[in-house]
Amino acid sequence: MIIIGVLLGCLIGSLPTADWLARSRGVDLRATGTGNPGTNNALRVGGPKLAVPVLLAEFAKGAAAVWVGHFFGDAAGASLAGIVATAANVYNPWFGFRGGKGLAITGGTLTVAAPWVFLVLVAVIGLGVAVMRRSGPAALVTFASYIAVAAWGGLDGGLVSEAPWLVAMAVGQSALMAPKHVLDTLRPADRSASRG
Repeated sequence: MIIIGVLLGCLIGSLPTADWLARSRGVDLRATGTGNPGTNNALRVGGPKLAVPVLLAEFAKGAAAVWVGHFFGDAAGASLAGIVATAANVYNPWFGFRGGKGLAITGGTLTVAAPWVFLVLVAVIGLGVAVMRRSGPAALVTFASYIAVAAWGGLDGGLVSEAPWLVAMAVGQSALMAPKHVLDTLRPADRSASRG
């Protein structure tokens, strides 16, 4: 049964909701701005009226994937479905394995998998961006914090409260997202600031 949850999590994660929402407003995120089908690019080219629905849709996808995974396989299913949802978002199979950067959908997975981890990471990335003025390095610090906080544990309240599965989710999602954020970090600061 757990494989059903994982497959559905992958399908949910791959849904190109950002593309659909942008096109419904006459915008092609893959051909404008940075070319990234994510919230930052949506904000850059369409303003808050596009970015907010894109962000909410990504969060909803992540939460739905974890709920479905949990239904079919408890904490293990929720963790694995969260990982594959992020994978399908970052490496979208419908667009030649080109997708977003995974932050929003991963945030959505955490809102139901481990809400307390989500809150910690929102604070970490917010502080990181404020201090470093760059999203790439702030994201990398957040990934390291995600793994550390998941390993530390100590608080329940989500669908993935078992430490081994939460750590697996943290490591899996961070590893999937890190390459794109490493590229952002390696770009010159003036160009990185304009990437979405």
